[in-house]
Amino acid sequence: PLSRSLKPFRESLIRIVLSALETPLGAPLGDLTLAQIPAARRLPEMEFSMGLASLDAGIKARAIGQLLETMLSDDDPLRPYATTLASPAFDIPLGGLLTGSIDAVLQLPESTPESPRLLLVDYKSNSLHRTGMADPLSAYEPSRLPAAMADHHYPLQALLYGTAVFRLLRWRLPDADLDCVITGVLYAFVRGMLGSNTPADSEGRRSGVFFWKPPAGLWQQLSDLLSQATPAGGRR
Repeated sequence: PLSRSLKPFRESLIRIVLSALETPLGAPLGDLTLAQIPAARRLPEMEFSMGLASLDAGIKARAIGQLLETMLSDDDPLRPYATTLASPAFDIPLGGLLTGSIDAVLQLPESTPESPRLLLVDYKSNSLHRTGMADPLSAYEPSRLPAAMADHHYPLQALLYGTAVFRLLRWRLPDADLDCVITGVLYAFVRGMLGSNTPADSEGRRSGVFFWKPPAGLWQQLSDLLSQATPAGGRR
C-alpha cells in the first residue's frame, strides 16, 4: 500500500506540508499564509465539468496562445508562454467536455458576501532543483518560476481552471465584477516554501510561490473562445 511505502518519509512529509502552510505568500498577498485561511473559507478539490464547442468548430489550442498575445503586456510573466502556445506546435483540436479538479479555491480575508475575493490555488510537489545543486532553493526563486510553469504547461492548466470558475461565478454572481472577484491564480511549489524563513526578492515575492493576476476581460474572452466557432480576432 502507498501509505506503507511512505511511512519512512512521514516526518519529512509533515515538515514539508507544515512549512508550505506557514510560508507568507508574498506580494501582492503580503504576509498571508495558507494556514491563516480557515476551513470555512476553503473549497478543496473543487471538481468541475466545462462544456467546450464541438470538435467540428475547429478551435485549436494555439488560439488560446493567440488570444493571450493580444491581451498580455510585454512584461507579463506568462507572455513568453503565450508565444509558445500560439505556435503551430499547438495546432491541437479542442472540443467536447472538459472535466477536472482544482486543488483549492480560497476566500481571502478581505472577502465579504457583498464583495467576494477568491484565489485559485494549485499545489505542486515536483522537484525543480537537481540533485547535487549547491543551492537547491535557488531553483524556486520567483524569477525562475515562470519558466518552470511553462516547462510543465501549468499556465494552460491555470487558464482552464480560471475559465471554469469564471463560468460558475457568472451563474452564481451575475451582477459581480468577476475580474475583481477572481483575484488571481497561485501555484505553490512546496519544496521551495520554508515557512516564515522563506526568502523574498526585492519585490516581496517569496520563493516557491507563483502568483498571477490576469488582465481584465481575459476570463470572459477565454470562455467565449472555448465555446464558439470563431476564435478571438478571427484566427484559427
